[in-house]
Amino acid sequence: MTEADAEEKLKVFISYSRKDSTAFADELLAGLEVAGFAPFLDRHDIAPGEPWEARLGGLIEQSDTVVFVVSPEAIKSDRCVWEVDKTLALSKRLFAIIHIAVPDNLIPEKLSRLQFVRFDVGRSVTRPLQELADALRQDLNWIREHTRLGEIATRWGRRGRPESLLLRGDDIDAAKKWMAARNEAAPEITDVQRTFIRASEKTEMARRRTRRVQALVGALTVLLALGGVGWWNEDLLYHRGDFLKPYRWFLEPYRWRAIMGPRVLTIAQEKEKAAKPGSEFNECVTGCPTMVVVPAGKSNMGSPEGEKGRDDEFEGPQHEVTIAKPFAVGKTEVTFAEWDACVAAGACAEASDNTWGRGEQPAINVSWDDAKEYIAWLSRITGKEYRLLTEAEWEYAARAGTTTAYSWGDEIGEGNANCDGCGSQWDNEQTAPVGSFKPNAFGLYDMNGNVFEWVEDIWHDDYKGAPTDGTAWLQGGNANIRFVRGGSWYSLPRDLRAASRIGHSADYRSDFIGFRFPDRRRRAGLVECAR
Repeated sequence: MTEADAEEKLKVFISYSRKDSTAFADELLAGLEVAGFAPFLDRHDIAPGEPWEARLGGLIEQSDTVVFVVSPEAIKSDRCVWEVDKTLALSKRLFAIIHIAVPDNLIPEKLSRLQFVRFDVGRSVTRPLQELADALRQDLNWIREHTRLGEIATRWGRRGRPESLLLRGDDIDAAKKWMAARNEAAPEITDVQRTFIRASEKTEMARRRTRRVQALVGALTVLLALGGVGWWNEDLLYHRGDFLKPYRWFLEPYRWRAIMGPRVLTIAQEKEKAAKPGSEFNECVTGCPTMVVVPAGKSNMGSPEGEKGRDDEFEGPQHEVTIAKPFAVGKTEVTFAEWDACVAAGACAEASDNTWGRGEQPAINVSWDDAKEYIAWLSRITGKEYRLLTEAEWEYAARAGTTTAYSWGDEIGEGNANCDGCGSQWDNEQTAPVGSFKPNAFGLYDMNGNVFEWVEDIWHDDYKGAPTDGTAWLQGGNANIRFVRGGSWYSLPRDLRAASRIGHSADYRSDFIGFRFPDRRRRAGLVECAR
């Protein structure tokens, strides 16, 4: 096999004990080669004092998948067990096959959780080899990319994180799509890979801005040549001449004042709005989400035992939450029109609309991290402070004073939302324009279905020890996972229930996830979160 051929085939490292599995490993190697893979194994004797961990670690790093051959000697071998631990530490895909049967209680726990392919039950080697080959072919391209990005990211880290090794242009978009395409059975995306891709994206944005700055003098010269006094004309700057588009971010202070039209509430106006639950306001004339004031009150959080679709593990114990003060929340999910204003300012990354349209469609393919960047941008230009809703505030707002599974009752019904089985024209096909269905009693649209919505809290398996005052639960739990609530166009009805909870990593993007504009916090005034 040539080096070029090996690069095109899945690289499979075979971990085995030479004390009882050498002949079998050789046979497995030959069988996998015939099946179209690039298998390899370690035949090197370990000399006294040899740094074998570095050598074996390198072999595992360059592999796409590790196949561990279970045998009595293998599970007793410190080196074999180390290879399993190293595989899992590198987040490599791991398969276990049984060559010689071993009592279940002797198999290490990390292996016992895997589905075994058995070569020890008297069948010919052909059938189990085919089973193994079929398993190896699952998510083939995704696994290859996992290895490639892992190697590049590791090299980047070991060399001191030089900018020259970062991804650029279309490679960054491809890496982000690869992250979003991971399924639950695939290896975890490592912290090293996430850091590398995020650094690539930020550096690319900075590089583009630098190029824009370098060209700005030339652009301003052209503007003067066009007449000078007409440079402030919005139609000229934003709708004529593609040569000006790269410089929109530079002109955002002007855009905010002259085009978006600030109308940020005074403290007196806030108090007036807070006294009228259901009242609406905007922070600017164009491009800012419409906010609705939600009243203070109490509500149960979590689902009661026996609720249809209930997840007993994650939705209990049900408990009462008190929201002590009114707070404001987006009337709809953030739309592409609103998101694109942030993109035009150079403060947010572009987000794909899956060809479903922009404008009043909910912004999708935005991660929790992306949502926080949007919030920081609008906080910056308005001079006011924003954040994502807490999980408790979101459920309080979604229930809108009800105790049923959905704000309209205990059954999904027909035409109440957009999901897989909701009876709408968009079901299981795509997002609907925001506000396409009736609002709940608080005047909020699409709290159930259309797109999942990011909230502030980190992952906790249940509500034992959860705050009861509506604040975000940020202690304990898994800080790498954030909640999304409300279900989506792709979800089954049970995921649209007010109590349903699902988590994703903070950098996860999907066409069924968006976010709702956050609650406002003011040191003075009444429109704020419960504390």
